[in-house]
Amino acid sequence: AYIVEFIGSGRSSRALILKGRLQFLERTGSAGHVFTILDEQNRKLKDATLWLSGHEYKPDEDGYITVPFTNKPGRQPIILVHKGFASLDYFNHQSEQYRLAAGIHVDREALLKRKKARVIVRPRLTVNRSPVSVSLIEQPTLVITSVDREGVSTTKEVKDFKLYEDRESVYEFQVPDGLASIRFTLKGKVESLSQGKK
Repeated sequence: AYIVEFIGSGRSSRALILKGRLQFLERTGSAGHVFTILDEQNRKLKDATLWLSGHEYKPDEDGYITVPFTNKPGRQPIILVHKGFASLDYFNHQSEQYRLAAGIHVDREALLKRKKARVIVRPRLTVNRSPVSVSLIEQPTLVITSVDREGVSTTKEVKDFKLYEDRESVYEFQVPDGLASIRFTLKGKVESLSQGKK
């Protein structure tokens, strides 16, 4: 930062000139906001730090800085620091919001009385609309609810249902007698780090 002062005819004028600044790239990770600090030539700075609300966040060995999610979302000022040089910037601090969705398929023609059928499940877990690993899901459970022609409902829970990142999960079940409808539900728990609960 430079201050240039002009004086002439009894008047003075000052100009503040800023040369170069630190900037950042930000993405959503499973543990919070992940920052990459760049210099004025867009080069990654692995030893830069970030200040937020009086707390200094330091980079990992790859130069990424993780800032946890907050319980009070909104626009927040941050200070980017590298070797005695600092820049003021802002970012949108988000809360931790998980969503689980699953594609579930059963071949209708396989639903024959007293036969075995297979259900195929492909889960997708997101935090703030960004995909994260399904390994964060604790106690994954597949719930199978069937209703017969007489209106009697039966529920079966498949505990510790195995979920995969790169392929579908398959479960084989016995088709009940007089099946009128069947429903599949995938559920589980995720640790919310910002709220300290599941």
